[in-house]
Amino acid sequence: MSQNADFSQKFEIHELVARFADLVNRKAMNEMHHLLTPNAVLDIPGHHVAGRNNIVTFLADILNKWSTIIQAVHSGTVEFVPNTHPQRATGRWYLSEFGVLEGVDTNVGGVYSDEYVRTASGFRFTRRRFDLLYMRSGTSVTAQPFPSDLP
Repeated sequence: MSQNADFSQKFEIHELVARFADLVNRKAMNEMHHLLTPNAVLDIPGHHVAGRNNIVTFLADILNKWSTIIQAVHSGTVEFVPNTHPQRATGRWYLSEFGVLEGVDTNVGGVYSDEYVRTASGFRFTRRRFDLLYMRSGTSVTAQPFPSDLP
């Protein structure tokens, strides 16, 4: 892969991640389908959700608990899986969320570990795993180390 193609494809994945956060912030789950493959998987603490439609419904239910939410994506990395067809990549993105969850001021920090596949429409999420690193809800604080099972 040429250096320009590599940069262009990494930028495409960066935009995919940014679009996901934008849809969360706007609670626009009707647009989330376009970012996921039909057999996508979402893993967040306590939940394993398989299938694009199930993920969209699950996220909509979670977002209904937030009267206000801002999801901000921070640093991230993208690595291409060599010699794969269709083209595949992995990524890791740090993020923070803050807002009002069920009437309580809440701040979250964590990491998404992603898998992407190139489709006819561009790169799409095939797997997202979210690991909570920090959460303050009201006066309660939870902090966890980086997950030991992630590379």
